[in-house]
Amino acid sequence: MSKNFLLVNGGAGRARRGNQLKTLLEATGQRPNLEVHVLESGDNVGQIVRRAIQQGAKVVGVAGGDGTINSVASALVDTAIPLVVIPFGTLNHFARDIGVPTQFEPALDLFDSDQQITIDVGEVNGFYFLNNSSVGIYPSLVHQREKYEKRLGKWLAYGLAGWNVLRRPNLMHIKLKVGGQTQDLKVGIIFFSNNRAEVSPLAAGHRPRLDGQILDAFIVEAASPFELFRVTASFLRNRLEQSPLVTRSEVDEAIVYTRRRHLRVACDGEIHRTSSPLNYRIHAEALILKVPPTLEEAAKSEEKAKA
Repeated sequence: MSKNFLLVNGGAGRARRGNQLKTLLEATGQRPNLEVHVLESGDNVGQIVRRAIQQGAKVVGVAGGDGTINSVASALVDTAIPLVVIPFGTLNHFARDIGVPTQFEPALDLFDSDQQITIDVGEVNGFYFLNNSSVGIYPSLVHQREKYEKRLGKWLAYGLAGWNVLRRPNLMHIKLKVGGQTQDLKVGIIFFSNNRAEVSPLAAGHRPRLDGQILDAFIVEAASPFELFRVTASFLRNRLEQSPLVTRSEVDEAIVYTRRRHLRVACDGEIHRTSSPLNYRIHAEALILKVPPTLEEAAKSEEKAKA
């Protein structure tokens, strides 16, 4: 295979709106050098990507939400194969952070672009994350949301799950080891972002850069549902970092010990079960991305074309 390869999640959030899946597949059909695989139930994403590389794919793309992007990217970590991201999920956090256009044609043009960057990737116990990973309330919220989603839809399910989790939070006793020092804490959530993230309500999670080689760690100490509501209120008022219940630090690795033998960990919105301790670390410059040119580079290209 000398073609480029694109894996499409036909069940992604955007795919379920109107004729978006049909429009995307029609656009890919106009590109003879692009082989497309639409995911089916039971498909192993990692195996599909590795097989495509073995057959000669030089660039691998993914059209899906953050979870699908994570699955494809995980198979490309520490390889020389660049990744192209086509925004096809509901929120598309990662695609927005790297500036990929939402229109299909310019996004597909990235397969032939010479513009690429190398970014960091986070990891916990063998699971990679491009955006963030967390332990505690958020994995519980996602687990509950998935139980309600088919019956209520995504956003109502999120609301009900959020209410249940905040009303009866399953707080954790942990030991956190960072830089040789260990702390005993009772926490509602531990959150690690791949590089420094914005915490204002309107831009929460956005990362201005992805090559700073750090994990942005938030530890939310809480001993009661009331204290968790206080933290939520601080976030909504854009005062999260002023909360006495929140500690923020930049690390390149951390170890989380819990009393539980097995626990749920969220990585880019997908839930994994793993065992304690949790070993978090950053992999510097581990993934190659095809990206749009910066505004300055685009202006230079336009001037060159006019000359």
